Amino acid sequence: MAVELPQLVVRGANGLSLLKWKTDGTSEENKICDQKCRTTKFSNDGKLFAWCDMKQVHIMEMGSGNILSSINQPRTFAMYFSPDAKLLCTWEQYAVTKDTPAGTPNFNIWNVSDGSCVHNSIQKKVNGWRPDWLPGTTICGKLTGQSVQFYEDNDFKTAKHRLSIEKLEVFEVAPNLKPPHRVACFVRGARGGPASVKIFQYPKFTTDEVVANKSFFKADTVSIKWNNRGTELLVTAAVDVDTTGESYYGEQSLHFMSCSGETSIVQLSKKGPIYDSAWSPLSNQFCVVFGFMPAKACLFNNKCNKTFEFGSTPKNECYYNPHGNLLILAGFGNLRGNIEVWDCCRYSQVSQFTAPDTTCLEWCGDGCHFVTATTSPRLRVNNGYKLWHYEGGLLQTINFQNELNDVQWRPVPPGTYTAPLVKLVTSKNLSNMISASKPASYVPPHARGKSSKAAEKFKLDEDEPTIQEPLSKSAQKNKKKREGKKNKTPTNSSLSSEQQDVIQMAKYLLNDEAAQPTQPTQLADEDKKIKSLRKKLQAVEKLKKQQSEGKQLEKNQIEKLSTEDSIIEELKKLGVSV
Repeated sequence: MAVELPQLVVRGANGLSLLKWKTDGTSEENKICDQKCRTTKFSNDGKLFAWCDMKQVHIMEMGSGNILSSINQPRTFAMYFSPDAKLLCTWEQYAVTKDTPAGTPNFNIWNVSDGSCVHNSIQKKVNGWRPDWLPGTTICGKLTGQSVQFYEDNDFKTAKHRLSIEKLEVFEVAPNLKPPHRVACFVRGARGGPASVKIFQYPKFTTDEVVANKSFFKADTVSIKWNNRGTELLVTAAVDVDTTGESYYGEQSLHFMSCSGETSIVQLSKKGPIYDSAWSPLSNQFCVVFGFMPAKACLFNNKCNKTFEFGSTPKNECYYNPHGNLLILAGFGNLRGNIEVWDCCRYSQVSQFTAPDTTCLEWCGDGCHFVTATTSPRLRVNNGYKLWHYEGGLLQTINFQNELNDVQWRPVPPGTYTAPLVKLVTSKNLSNMISASKPASYVPPHARGKSSKAAEKFKLDEDEPTIQEPLSKSAQKNKKKREGKKNKTPTNSSLSSEQQDVIQMAKYLLNDEAAQPTQPTQLADEDKKIKSLRKKLQAVEKLKKQQSEGKQLEKNQIEKLSTEDSIIEELKKLGVSV
């Protein structure tokens, strides 16, 4: 018997549609907007749905299909529902005009029931625009300047509590429903000092009441990810430039923090970028994808101890299903679209598929199905989406003639679906899936259609070892020189990120002068000063000669003659004999 899946929202050039998919591959479409929409948003429980059709923002009740309110905000760029779904926050691009040189409020909070404005203000940057509520409460935190202001009972006139730290840039509220409620904030380093992430317990925001603190260098931007229990978090710190020159994409480091006060850097076994990290919905483990291609992936428990390491394959993203018993490792973007499905309990691979040109992937609320899509503007050709089952593979392919902008599942409350029972897969079936997901090897046109032996002769496979021509004597000599020089030159690349941070922190705390290149600068300044003094002395000698020849000197020239003794004395102090 076919089971109905949660509704799927499809947003494209032809408008906005809600689709009801069933497990047998049939669907029922309900078009709710014929115009192109800029953005959409579900409430956390999936009962409300909002969209902006570039004329108004509409809020619809999903059960009845009734429009609760329509708000005149045609330029809305992003939206967010409060946890209780009573308020809707909207943000649009900040703009100034001749009539309003100071700008108009571009951040608004609206009452869902009647569309009235509860609060508005100017929020110039899109980063940090979104307020954050403490789960299960009406306490809202909003980033204003270098402080987070907390409002209670949705009263945005006066802040009840304030978290103020110099250079504070990002804050994240823990998602746990029951108290204690915790807030993590990122503080950028100042004057060469380290950056830090601090955890506070609401409403204790003094420096003496920090729950946990982690300091680190090399942090232009950070991403903070809490687990669902609100007891541990991951911090991904990144800089745009890799000082070692090993990566074009900058340098990243991953840090682990616990509300018990424990902090550490996540030790990774391969150098290279950190592509993705994700907590399990069960909060008992997290996955990290890292390293130069082919990348590695590892599982760590909630004590930051490694429990399992996956093999090296082309991948750069990871996705847990809502029940936390299945994990997808995928290679999208400039990779071929490989999808590996793993059993998180047995640490065994369940299936493998290929979805080329995928730009987004999302698990369905039932934990068995997922959708992949090729969307615009990331890719403007071959737009469409595909419906998959983690065991059965591809179920449906829907291609779009025009642009497809977004595909997302309607959220479902926890406990709506039971966790899928993952079956054991034989090695033979798994190897057949892996071989079927690999693209066919290239065969030149003149060898196609011939016997298998003839085609095999010309087959080129990426797994075949490349044959290199022998180097000349001079090339071998230069290679040995480079290797010898590399081995002799001490570099920090052999040290781990944590060791480099410790060294840099020690130098910063001890104010180590050896860490700063002051000596060469001082020598250069002394040379410049000696050169300048010698020029002045030569000018004085020239004036003395002119005076002895009977030439009448000007007043300023006579004053220069009086500086001869002081110039000579300064040169002697610098160790120059005159």
